[in-house]
Amino acid sequence: MHGRVGMVHSLLEKGLSTIDYTDHDNFTPLIHSIIKDQVSCVEQLLSHNARINPTSESDHIPLNLACQHASLALIKILLERDAKFLPDAEGLYPQHLVARSCRSSAVLLLLKDHGADLDQRDKLYQWTPLFHAAAEGCVGCLRTLLDCGVDADALDEKGLPAMYYAVWEGHLECMKLLWSQRISRPIAGQTPLDVLNNGPKYRDAMTATLTPLSDERKQIPALEVDGIPDLSLPPPIIPLRHYGHNFLDNKTFVQIHFNPPSADPIVFYQTGRYAAARLTISSKMTDLIPRNVMLPLQEDSRFISFHIDKLENFAIDFEIFPTFGSKVIAKTVALPDVFENDGRSSGHCCLPVFDPRLRAIGEIRFNFQVIKPYYGDPLEITHFATYWKATSAFDAEHNGQVTGSSLSGDYVQIFVQMTRDLVPVLYPEFTIMHHGVRIPISHLSIEEFKAIGREHPPPSNIIIASSESNSTGNSSTSSLLPSLAAMSITDIPTAHRLLATSFLTLEEVLLHLPTSIHVNLCILYPSPAEQKELDLRLTFNINNFADAILTHVFNHARASRLANPDFMRSVVFTSYNVGICVALNWKQPNYPVLLCNDLGQPRDSNTSSIQSPASPPSFSSPAIQYSGRASLSIKESARIAQSNNLMGLMCRSSLLVSLLSHLLFTSYIHTLGLTYHANRM
Repeated sequence: MHGRVGMVHSLLEKGLSTIDYTDHDNFTPLIHSIIKDQVSCVEQLLSHNARINPTSESDHIPLNLACQHASLALIKILLERDAKFLPDAEGLYPQHLVARSCRSSAVLLLLKDHGADLDQRDKLYQWTPLFHAAAEGCVGCLRTLLDCGVDADALDEKGLPAMYYAVWEGHLECMKLLWSQRISRPIAGQTPLDVLNNGPKYRDAMTATLTPLSDERKQIPALEVDGIPDLSLPPPIIPLRHYGHNFLDNKTFVQIHFNPPSADPIVFYQTGRYAAARLTISSKMTDLIPRNVMLPLQEDSRFISFHIDKLENFAIDFEIFPTFGSKVIAKTVALPDVFENDGRSSGHCCLPVFDPRLRAIGEIRFNFQVIKPYYGDPLEITHFATYWKATSAFDAEHNGQVTGSSLSGDYVQIFVQMTRDLVPVLYPEFTIMHHGVRIPISHLSIEEFKAIGREHPPPSNIIIASSESNSTGNSSTSSLLPSLAAMSITDIPTAHRLLATSFLTLEEVLLHLPTSIHVNLCILYPSPAEQKELDLRLTFNINNFADAILTHVFNHARASRLANPDFMRSVVFTSYNVGICVALNWKQPNYPVLLCNDLGQPRDSNTSSIQSPASPPSFSSPAIQYSGRASLSIKESARIAQSNNLMGLMCRSSLLVSLLSHLLFTSYIHTLGLTYHANRM
């Protein structure tokens, strides 16, 4: 373990029979030497015939552990001693462990030279090494496997290819490598990156592939109002699916988010001391039921939320117990000052963990967000329906992809952000170039914003002619409003481009845009990384930001109801910022909120790794360049949306259809209680 070769030699001379003794963890001296990568000790033990292959199912496999922890030289020593390729307790062979742990691709080649099958399926999910490399984003191992000629079209026990997991986990480099090697149903003339471009060749091929599916859907019998088909036999007990969510009335919502497992949210200074334990999260100042979370943390237990009366009195106790037992191992507490956070609505916290003798034995890290109820008068549910009751539970016209909501129809996307005096305005980027100086919109007052807008009029060729605008003969803000009022549903593309550079306020747009045109309010709120990069000093937090936008939307809804009680404009909130989506969703139940995901844009990957000079890829760009676009894996987006009761997700359609098992993807989204909307963003 500690590399003391001389001591190992002396001990073996005195008692050679102890060479294969095991400790309480069933580790032999050889296993300890391999895990610590002590090459000299391994050579010494093997020269005295230490056991290199297991003799029972409970024994650890030296070669498998070496492929996880040791150097290439040590692995080579074991292979030269005829170490066998065997599955471990998880059913994984050495080649699977190398691909999963992103080891050097030279290890894979070494295993192959000694007879390892690089298409070997594991005993767990029938995954080949290619699946493990794709799911973990190990580009080097994936490229080596493909160069070795492995089966790129292999399917696991669920009938899914490796590409499915590469896209689901958000590994675009792996996806493009797999697409370049795709051999099943090849599309003539298609480049490896056409999937991201959603080009004509790709669309035509996918249309031909999906046509039988559309025919099958037409044969599905009509569904009842609850979206459940008639059953000829006595049906089983099927719970009704309820759409919608609770919203804040007088309570304050506090959510803590433990970082992903790879970031080690709970760390003990003595490694391995508490390999398995139980974390209890409670608050003595509320009547909330304590939450028990098993350690190490799993993905489904990373979000913990509380509904409290007063933030000033709220504290959280973190207690760590043995997996089975009631004696406290360690404890810490997050005081109210942590969550008040100088008026900010979110933040990061790191707390020391103390044992019963008050010795610091570790630390716990988490992010948190505080959502307060809407400060004004919300829309009355008795007069303004919640979004999940606005239409029937099943809309056959849209193939069931948008259910139980009022999302059907065409929407004009407008980009909304905030001036420093909390006035929602329309502009697609966080900063604007004015006289050679890049100025953040959040640093401007509404008067300064309007003054800059008068010097940056929109192009006159996208202004719709109206009697009033013709009389003025200019493209200033005063002429934009009549042009806006003259628009119809057929003018949505023009309205999108016009509003992006209009320098109008949200109040002006909602007042003058015809109510027949539905609105997608794309909220631009900078992430902490963007705030640091652009030096954005915000004078507001997420709660102030969301309240200001909701005030104008609610006032517009009331005015529209008075003017025309029979028709209301549909409004949907979208954003790439998780925090603003959560805030808007908890503050009101009247309008749906969709989390956007920009996964698949050129910046998500280094295209130079696989593109050829002869056929460079050309990515499609949005009509309007705008800030705030962020990328997450589809899996992470779905979990965030589900844990925060969002209506659904908005992703690039070209990315979604690249999942070869598209129907299985949508069924998984629906099992989380979500709907999804695909759009070329």
